[in-house]
Amino acid sequence: MKLTAFILLIFSLSVSASGRGQNITISLKNASLETVFKEIQKQSDYNFVYNSRLVKTAKSIDVDVRSASVEDVLRQCFKGQPLTYSIEEKTVIIKPSPHVIIITENETADPVHGVVTDRTGHPLQGVSVLNKKTKKGTKTGPNGEFTLHASVNDVLAFSIVGYKSIDKKIDNTDIALVIPLEIEVSSLTETVVIGYGTSQRKDLTGSVATIAAKDIQDIPFATVDNALAGKAAGVEVTKTDGTPGGAVRIRVRGSTSLLGGNDPLYVIDGVPMQVQSAYINPGYDVSSPVGNDVTGSGGVSAGMSTAFVNGLNNLGGLNIDDIESISILKDASAAAIYGSKAANGVVLITTKRGKKDMKPVITFSYYGTVSMLAKKPKLLDASQYKTLLQEAAVNDNAARVAAGRAPRPEAVKIVNDPNYFGKYNTDWVDLVTRTAFANNAEVSVQGGGGSTRYYTSFAYNNTPGVVVGTDYERVSGKVNLETEFSKHFKFITNLNLGYVNQNITNGAYQQALRARPDWSPYDSTGAFQNFATVAASYLGYENPLAMTTAVNNSKSTSLLGSISAIYDFNPHLQFKSTVSLNSQNYTQKLYTPDYLQIGSFYGNVSSNGGIGNNANSRFTDWFIENTLGYTNKWKDIHAVNILGGFSYETVKTSFFSATASGYPNNDVLNNLSSATTPIYTQGDQPNKPQSYLVSYYLRANYTLMDKYLFTFTGRADGSSKFGPDNRFGYFPSGAVAWRLSNENFLKNVKWIEDIKIRGSYGLTGTQNIGDQKYRTLYSPLAYAGTNALVPTQLGNPALKWETTKQADFGADVSLFGNRLQATFDYYRKQTDGALLALPVPPSSSYSTLLENTVDIRNTGYELSISGDIIRTRNFRWNASVNITWNKSLVTKLNNNADLTGIPDKTGLEYGNTTLIEGQPLGLITGMKVDGIIKSQKDLDDYKQRLNFIGNIVFPYLNIGDPMFQLDSTGYPDFHVVIANAAPKYYGGFSQGFSYKNWDLNLYFLFSHGGKLMWGDHVSSIKFIGTPNANQVMLDRYNPENTGTNLPRLLWNDQIIYNSSLSIFNSSYLKLRTLSLNYRFNKTPWMTRTGISNASVYATATNLFTITKYPGNDPETSDDAYSVAGGYFDVSNYPAVRTISIGLKVGF
Repeated sequence: MKLTAFILLIFSLSVSASGRGQNITISLKNASLETVFKEIQKQSDYNFVYNSRLVKTAKSIDVDVRSASVEDVLRQCFKGQPLTYSIEEKTVIIKPSPHVIIITENETADPVHGVVTDRTGHPLQGVSVLNKKTKKGTKTGPNGEFTLHASVNDVLAFSIVGYKSIDKKIDNTDIALVIPLEIEVSSLTETVVIGYGTSQRKDLTGSVATIAAKDIQDIPFATVDNALAGKAAGVEVTKTDGTPGGAVRIRVRGSTSLLGGNDPLYVIDGVPMQVQSAYINPGYDVSSPVGNDVTGSGGVSAGMSTAFVNGLNNLGGLNIDDIESISILKDASAAAIYGSKAANGVVLITTKRGKKDMKPVITFSYYGTVSMLAKKPKLLDASQYKTLLQEAAVNDNAARVAAGRAPRPEAVKIVNDPNYFGKYNTDWVDLVTRTAFANNAEVSVQGGGGSTRYYTSFAYNNTPGVVVGTDYERVSGKVNLETEFSKHFKFITNLNLGYVNQNITNGAYQQALRARPDWSPYDSTGAFQNFATVAASYLGYENPLAMTTAVNNSKSTSLLGSISAIYDFNPHLQFKSTVSLNSQNYTQKLYTPDYLQIGSFYGNVSSNGGIGNNANSRFTDWFIENTLGYTNKWKDIHAVNILGGFSYETVKTSFFSATASGYPNNDVLNNLSSATTPIYTQGDQPNKPQSYLVSYYLRANYTLMDKYLFTFTGRADGSSKFGPDNRFGYFPSGAVAWRLSNENFLKNVKWIEDIKIRGSYGLTGTQNIGDQKYRTLYSPLAYAGTNALVPTQLGNPALKWETTKQADFGADVSLFGNRLQATFDYYRKQTDGALLALPVPPSSSYSTLLENTVDIRNTGYELSISGDIIRTRNFRWNASVNITWNKSLVTKLNNNADLTGIPDKTGLEYGNTTLIEGQPLGLITGMKVDGIIKSQKDLDDYKQRLNFIGNIVFPYLNIGDPMFQLDSTGYPDFHVVIANAAPKYYGGFSQGFSYKNWDLNLYFLFSHGGKLMWGDHVSSIKFIGTPNANQVMLDRYNPENTGTNLPRLLWNDQIIYNSSLSIFNSSYLKLRTLSLNYRFNKTPWMTRTGISNASVYATATNLFTITKYPGNDPETSDDAYSVAGGYFDVSNYPAVRTISIGLKVGF
């Protein structure tokens, strides 16, 4: 209500000011013109621009008007005066009458006053104004005003970054000027951040995508990686966890590594930050059914600890509104300067800084957000549930009797016991979800003087999740200070601080999809119902509402800071030294009350007295870097840019985790020290860093006649993660580009602004694979009072770098005065020696050995097109689209690898995804269903093809059951490739409209040809135990519904695991964000209160999705890190729609 009232107040004041501007009442005698001007300003939203000395030449006047227009008042005031005026928008410009000569060529220069505005009339601060004759200049103030001495025929030059520069020749009437500047539509001179420097876009030889701050701000995403979706070709962004602030999966031109993670390298203000692929791993889990139904392990899942791993986000401490620009380096030429960290691309994030001679600008913004379910799952109600469960039991009893076996006792109860079903009709999804209200407030100060520039900000975000018990709270701060001690030496301090308090997915939503609708969440005493005591056949499923009280909390503090000293020897040679620190500290608390059941890595654990875990993890990365850069240009023919550098990095991690049970109280005495029974403790507190990286690098750019461009990059990295013989990796790259538009045969074609073709080839690497993998390791173990060391890791000193070779061919085109721009790229990305854990003989006392054994290739095409469709003074319509086709291929695979012999799921078979030489990544395996048995002939033929064992395993086979693809022996094949899950192409497109003060922007995402295994479908189709099911099962096979592809219901005896029945097309078109913004015209009350600009906006996310996918959301992944996995929809969190209203005010 407060926000609504404030917005209405702004609107009413604006309307009031505009209304008064049409009616002026003045009664003055013997008054000067300046006095009249001030009175008009008080009563209207008109501003006056004039030379004070000129106005003093006017005669005093008597004015007596009531409810007159501004124009009528001005006409009366200027009668008989040596002055005249003109009105542009709401600005009145005073100048001498045409016959009056105020300044001449021979007179001393007088001050010229003026205002510089944008195309909408808003004043522009910081515009450089230079008198080209006298070489003296100034800059415009907060209201766009300036004063500069000039004589007749002097030329004033106006310039500012982002706008077209113009020259204005002074004539004898130009005492007061209004200079409107047009936005610079050319992107050729746009400054693009690249590795260790910047470049103009026209000079790029590599493939670099840029995202402007305006494209990601005013959108209610908690973290920047969520905001990148659909913004750049070749960059695939997929949600892995829907919790507020949850992690996403980002792939730049496909996946390259099996163990090292596939997220890009993030470089924030020059400080590299690698996404970590492993976090705290507690010793127990809370039941959570859907996920493990997908992996075939029954009803108890990996639960809360899995949610903890998926839920954290390394970028959580970075405030989106602090970002100035984002560059994504995609090819080897652009990324090779980062060597061993750049195989998956590089995301360069530049945050805001102060500006020279800029008065302090204070910006305050606030938005409130309403979050709700975008799509509610359709589950069976109590009546439907009873009908289907009894049908399944009747079918099963008949099948068992026909096979000569006794019916299951509980199946008999389901059919015959009138008290078996409860009297309730509980909507569990409604109970565990909610409409959530979030708040975000930010304040920043930006400015600078002659030698100091500064930017600082503070932001607070509080976002409750739509699932009860989940939320995200962040406090972040930023300080950037740049001080010039002399014309040669400057010092830069950059500090980003973040604190995140996050309650992560607690499994309640997944449980709500399976909970029996005929049960109540409470027992007769009003306490939470413990489902395990109600029915033994419930198989570990939990009370969803009770699960919302379980604690899964993480707190993280982050510090990302750097100190840089820069010394310019001369305009061409610069030395820079930087020391940076990336420190991340995570703490976690898990607590499960005694009315919930627990599954454990170490067997079943009693929940009597509750069970809890406390854990913490610390990550410290020190980075020291020195670079020397040289730039020069000769006669507009030759230009060089050379940079060499050295860096040294140390990384230290530590963790501790303790689990215990037997807590006296669920609500108060539930801290670890109150527990009576320790269960498990583990930790690692090293004294020294675990890894070191030393690097040497060089980049040389040469441009000939602004037409022929050459780039060479070389980097050598030495890492302690590899054995002594393989410590160093070498990563060279080269690129060439040709600007055809500067050749004589195209130079004079007016509608061609720029055409450039480019090609590159180079090597990058991966070393984000964990520490000490090449060593044989032992761990201490105590048994029967004796301490010993036991083998835990078999070392391989021959481990080598994972190396990625990438070739790229591209073209950049700009036409029709830059109103149409396009970029095309073809790439071929080959990764050799990807690490894989292969099984070894049990006699060795080890299970696996890490080897460089897999080669992976990604090839693809990228196309980006953008343009101004309509561009007039008051209206603009622009659009953009990007699309990527990527195809992966496993080109080499170790023949000794065993598909089922890798226990840690980091090898060939990850869940139900497999790697096959000669086949693409993302192959889903399972049971392929060839159809439903619909006649006695179908049944007889299928039984005849089944071998002896198959007929024993499927003793109740009958009409309505599925027919599985059989192997060569006649047995159902459980590991057939049933889908290629990777999309054929994906991308995004935008539409932007501006009309006067209004802006409307729409961003769409699309993906085509992908597949997902729908976990809810896998769970529903089995009918094992008594959990609920999705309404898709209303279409099951029965004598009245024989046209379906779903099998009949068979309680506990329908042997069907992950199958092709649960594979669905995940193609979609989604309106990801819609934003409407209104900028207020400046009014007198704003001037009096010090407000320079104000705007209000409304933003909505996920307004609609067009898809045939029946599950939660086609834009989903269950795994952020794996190269092969991530194509299972385990419904760990519902899809969310948000609507936000925000306000931004500048002072």
